[in-house]
Amino acid sequence: MMNVLLANLSQKDVLKATLLAFFVGGTTSIFVLTLQPTDSYTVWSIGNFLGNTGNDLFLLLSNLLILGWAWRRRLTSVIKLTLSLDLSVWILVQGLKLIHLGHWYLRPNGGAGGFPSGHAAHAFGMAFLLSLYFPRFSWLWYSCAAAISWSRLETEWHSGLQITAGIILGTFLVWGLVVRWLTHPDYEVIQSEPLHSPLAISQSYAAE
Repeated sequence: MMNVLLANLSQKDVLKATLLAFFVGGTTSIFVLTLQPTDSYTVWSIGNFLGNTGNDLFLLLSNLLILGWAWRRRLTSVIKLTLSLDLSVWILVQGLKLIHLGHWYLRPNGGAGGFPSGHAAHAFGMAFLLSLYFPRFSWLWYSCAAAISWSRLETEWHSGLQITAGIILGTFLVWGLVVRWLTHPDYEVIQSEPLHSPLAISQSYAAE
């Protein structure tokens, strides 16, 4: 079993997506661990927008993009993988928030249930999937995930440690799900008929 997984992980696209996820996640973690919230209302307003409306739009559109693409190509395993990520992140994050972990449990603004950051976990998990299926726009997916993670620090909903925990949770969770999915026949379909741009969806079916 391990040999199969290692063989699949040697595929260039999956390996690249994995390395990119750890690099951007690590860089963002260092950033939020060393940065402090500003005293600027303008910056806070930007962070507040990114952490609320921006986060909702990113998760909604990213899910619709992947699910719509998978539905048109009849890749049911990709649909299950995406929905499994959404559900797993919610269950794990909410479960961990119920555990009182000392000062880790408290939010910078004084509220409870701050560990870990669900926003960071979900954003980086979706960015991983998007970069795997649409690698040409990886810079956009991870820019959104990093911006959403930063917003939680700026608006003092989470500490740098709580955000970092969310990034690690989301990244390793989706990595584990993807590793299992690599053994599915749908992976070979995507390999033989690569689609690296969301814009190519309509083009690939224009001749049908």
